[in-house]
Amino acid sequence: MKLALIGTGNMPLMQWILDGTNDDTIINMSALARRLGCSRSSLLDRIQNHGFDSAVRHYLNEKRRKMIN
Repeated sequence: MKLALIGTGNMPLMQWILDGTNDDTIINMSALARRLGCSRSSLLDRIQNHGFDSAVRHYLNEKRRKMIN
């Protein structure tokens, strides 16, 4: 997985290649789960089954749906 921080004009500010080993600790999964409004274990399960991008999109959509209702 490639993690990139994009600035104005779609210029990459920083990029990391996360290969599933020890450098994946760059992402604080607990803080991400809190922001998305889900538990850490369910987020990790969803990432394992569907991929990181899909999991984040799923929980963002769930959060938006809760805010609308």
